Amino acid sequence: MKIDAIINKRKAEIELISKVQNHYKIKVDDKTFDFDIITIGNGSYSIIYNNNSWDLEAAKSSGFNTYTVYKFGQSFKVEIEDALSKYKKNKDLRLHDGGNNIIAPMPGKIVKVLVTEGQKVKIGDTILIISAMKMESEFKSAVDGTIKKIHAKNDDIVNGEQLLVEIEAIELVETIEK
Repeated sequence: MKIDAIINKRKAEIELISKVQNHYKIKVDDKTFDFDIITIGNGSYSIIYNNNSWDLEAAKSSGFNTYTVYKFGQSFKVEIEDALSKYKKNKDLRLHDGGNNIIAPMPGKIVKVLVTEGQKVKIGDTILIISAMKMESEFKSAVDGTIKKIHAKNDDIVNGEQLLVEIEAIELVETIEK
């Protein structure tokens, strides 16, 4: 399984290739590393790489899947972006395009579309429900407006970042009509 790790604003793709006892083969971007990692306890780790040893301590920070890692008086902010954390982050941001359009935060299945084209909606109205990562999530309108176009139907399998529903905001329509 691949994850993204953001370390002090540098993003790296990380993949666990294999694990045998304390020996880990890990791919970081396009380079593979062999580590011996021992958990000392309570967020502390001893890591051996190329006959060099480091002791690290990881402490939970504010933010979903965010940690501060301490090494020899240095500290690094590390944010782990796995599929679940990307989904939660994008859902929390509502992943609306300019506030009007609803976009799938990750691959999933449309459980139910609750609106029709031409229907008037208010801020907070549930537009559709998506099932992803064994969770169902409601996606709500971020604007008062009219459903302009629906790009998905019940039981559709959708991709991440796929446009699902276009909503024309009332403010935009009123401005154009004036």
